[in-house]
Order: sequence, then structure tokens, then C-alpha cells
Amino acid sequence: MKTIGYCTLILFLSLNSLTACKKEINHTTKSDTTKNTIDGKWSLMRIYGGISGANEVHAINEITWTFNTQTATLTVNNNTGNSTYYYLPSGTYPFQQVAGSTENYLVIDANELGQMTFSGNQLLIDENKKSTGEGACGFYLTLQR
Repeated sequence: MKTIGYCTLILFLSLNSLTACKKEINHTTKSDTTKNTIDGKWSLMRIYGGISGANEVHAINEITWTFNTQTATLTVNNNTGNSTYYYLPSGTYPFQQVAGSTENYLVIDANELGQMTFSGNQLLIDENKKSTGEGACGFYLTLQR
């Protein structure tokens, strides 16, 4: 009888140890880690809205914004000279991300630009939504990685 008890105990412990261990596999890729971060190079693709109902589309790499959170700098490379609505000339600007209760806001050169949202490989900026409340007649900017 003791032998059956020992065999049952050993069988139970063996099965329990085989099913209790679970190896965690981390499927994080480089694109996942940079998906919701502002770091890196972005192309300004579209500016629209405003009181005049603007809709200005730019080619990829025509206007680029390169964010570096380590140095808190934004480098703008503006290769277009005929933008009616775009207001940041080429240069380097200080920037910061301001966290609200559920939203994040982008401040460039001490001026709050608006609420920023990541959507896939896009960064959407809504100038109508500020950390101080909502406004009207602002622009919407679409940047693409």
C-alpha cells in the first residue's frame, strides 16, 4: 500500500511540475518599442483645418521633424518654400511632452502645439486640444514615420 501511495505522490508531483512551469515569450520587436514614442524621424504629410479650411499635402521627406528625447530637441528640415500654412523653418528647437490625465501634449520652443496621438506609424497633432482646454480654428497635423 505504501508503494502505491509513493507512486501516486511521485506521479502527481511530476505532472504538476510539468504543467505548472510556463515559459514566457516576449514578442516585442523594434517596431513595437518605437511605435508609441516620439523619438526618430517623421515626415509632415498633411496640414488641414483652420478657419480657412486648409488642406495642404506634402511628399514624404519634404518636411521632416526629427525628435531626440535624450537631448529634448526637435530638428526641422523644411525643403519646401511654398507652404502657405507651415510655420516652422529649418532649425533646431527645444521640445517637451506634457502628460495630461489621459492625453499627451507637444510643446515646441515654449509654445504648446496641441494634443498628440500615435496611430500606427502616424503622429497626429490636434492644435484645437490644449492642456488648458479646447479651442477652435486650429490646424491638424499628420506626420508619418
